[in-house]
Amino acid sequence: MPWTPPVPIVIEQQCVPGAACPQGAPSPTGNADEATADGGETASPPIAKPDVAPPASPKKGLKVGATLRGRYDLRFNDAAASGEPRTSSHLSFDTLALTADYTSDTVFGSAQYRFLGGNFIYGKPAGYRDYPGEVRFLMYAYGGVNLTEADSLTAGVQPVPLDDRYWGSSILNDLAFVYGFEETYNLGVKFRHETPRYRVELGFFPASGPAGAGISSDSSRYSTNIGKADSYVPDGSRNDERNMVIGNASYTLAATADAKLSATISGWFSTIHNFDTRADGSKRILAASLTGSKGAWHAKTLVARQDIDPRNPGRNDMITVGGFDASYNIATKGTYIFGEIGRSIDTGSLPFEIAPYVNYGRFFKDARGFRDSERLDIGAVWSSKRSKRIKVYSEFLIGRNDPYVGAGQFISGAAQGGDGRLKKSVLVIFGYSL
Repeated sequence: MPWTPPVPIVIEQQCVPGAACPQGAPSPTGNADEATADGGETASPPIAKPDVAPPASPKKGLKVGATLRGRYDLRFNDAAASGEPRTSSHLSFDTLALTADYTSDTVFGSAQYRFLGGNFIYGKPAGYRDYPGEVRFLMYAYGGVNLTEADSLTAGVQPVPLDDRYWGSSILNDLAFVYGFEETYNLGVKFRHETPRYRVELGFFPASGPAGAGISSDSSRYSTNIGKADSYVPDGSRNDERNMVIGNASYTLAATADAKLSATISGWFSTIHNFDTRADGSKRILAASLTGSKGAWHAKTLVARQDIDPRNPGRNDMITVGGFDASYNIATKGTYIFGEIGRSIDTGSLPFEIAPYVNYGRFFKDARGFRDSERLDIGAVWSSKRSKRIKVYSEFLIGRNDPYVGAGQFISGAAQGGDGRLKKSVLVIFGYSL
């Protein structure tokens, strides 16, 4: 998508929802989901989305780089250890990402590894020893070959082809990231055919990307994947997603010198294995989207339908997923809608570029009594004009039953729902790339 930034980079985790954080229960959401046992801070939203990357070089060959990122959080609906509501603010380290990219006429490859920890999110009250790099994982690592000018084949841990890699402009991605729809990295093989008029991608992914180092049972990875619940997740399940067939077809409906409108349909079909019942269930996602741009403006609208049969020994209306070294439940059946509009602004002689945007996502849950999850994001991306190495994301988030916004929503917000109230927070991510 023309408005999305280059390569991706992520972040955080923290303590468990409820009241005090139990030992070993980080909460990868930026929700002061719960207060720490000693009255410290709580979890924070995982930062996904591409962030800063050095300007592209016309030279081929191997390129290595690093991105160092910090963050500022202002959370209006946090909670103290006593459970009393409060507003909290934090300025802290976010993540260090190391990247390597290789390009030639026929062969290409890319890898990124991330280091988290050592900040208020991964603190001692949540069971961490509190040092940078305590949580670390491979984000992606793949290699490929250009078969022709239009065709390529890629193998390794790579983004799955459900619609576009990024659906919006937010550093957190949109609410779809919570459910594992957007920017998911799995192990497999993918074929891509692209012409000026249309694109077709089809991949087979036998397994999720590998988990890295952390204190969770199965959630130390970048993207949101189905996995094994940690002990602090009520009604948690122990599943594994296998044999994923994922693909999309995109067609340009109209195009002029400064405008373009494209339609995309996508599908995701896989097997869900339960370790307790030893039974195999299924997962199906179908999605359709329209993406447009005209001059400085861009827009996207998308609808997706999810149906998961987890074959759990207990409840089958929810399943446990995880990422950023923490796990939580999501509803297994529902319909997701998303829309974004934004534009780039000419700042004249100022040393930075700015691209404001507004997006909204909502997951309508099928299960009786489950409260829908929704998020409104009003944000802007700020980039340095000269070096292109500095990038800042500023976002005002308003969520309801959103694991990443507000205290007490993390573990069950995306499943049964939280307290059903609107929660608000401000997030600023700033990074520098070498």
